[in-house]
Amino acid sequence: MIFYFNNCLIKFADRMKKTPVFSLLLLMPVLLLCFCDTDPGLEPTQSGFKGKITFKKQWPENTDQVLVVAATKFPPSNISEIVLGDPLPLGIDSTEYIIYTPPADFAAVGVVWKEKDQPWDVTNIIGIYFPGADQFNPGSVTIPDKKTIIDQINITADLSKARRAVNSAIKGKIRAYGAWPKGAATVLLAASTSFPPDSLLNITFSSPITAGFDSTTYAMSLQPGKYKMIGALVMVEGEPIGFSSLKGFYSVYNEALQNWIMKGVTIESDTAVLNNIDIRIVF
Repeated sequence: MIFYFNNCLIKFADRMKKTPVFSLLLLMPVLLLCFCDTDPGLEPTQSGFKGKITFKKQWPENTDQVLVVAATKFPPSNISEIVLGDPLPLGIDSTEYIIYTPPADFAAVGVVWKEKDQPWDVTNIIGIYFPGADQFNPGSVTIPDKKTIIDQINITADLSKARRAVNSAIKGKIRAYGAWPKGAATVLLAASTSFPPDSLLNITFSSPITAGFDSTTYAMSLQPGKYKMIGALVMVEGEPIGFSSLKGFYSVYNEALQNWIMKGVTIESDTAVLNNIDIRIVF
């Protein structure tokens, strides 16, 4: 770049000695291009997606920040698979947003809530982009090139889904029976207040557990409440999350029926810890 610029100056000086003023005026556009040559790699990102966030229910008093996030995999397994937007305004009913990102395929876009004096937790999701009536499979977003902004990525965020920090939890063992499916990567524990769950937003997920075990122990933080299902979803590479991903449940053996019966749990307080919530995964 510097060598190119110096050559321009030398040529300009020689031409000044030989060229009439009128001809110099004609050369000005060329000279400007020469001097103003820039590296296109420094241009700001012009692609991404945008939409509207609509908030429902009351804003928790302990709200610190709310962000739009996008994940190249859902659920994401590490921070490199996540793109974060700017903090959204608080205490409002709705707002517009835009996220600039290079071309990419995003498996899900959601709204994440953060509590004051607590670290970020990308599983604390209060809204997910669903393009249709299916509330279990997140909508994907594809940014095809460096000039495209995808519009209408609208999300309804339910503030009652915000999870505050608690010491309540469930603990137990997970046992797997049969052969793991080809491509099985991780297991997510899922606690739902309804069964069958009708939306991802009604489910609390654990951190991912590496698949392939015969048995393992777990501990999962849960808000106080009544949960009708404690289940295990097996995440297979290349397959979307869905109701068919549920492969195991917290259940107890019924002697009279000679069968395993799914059972729920009730967490009474912020400090209640329930042990022996064992889960069977059967393939």
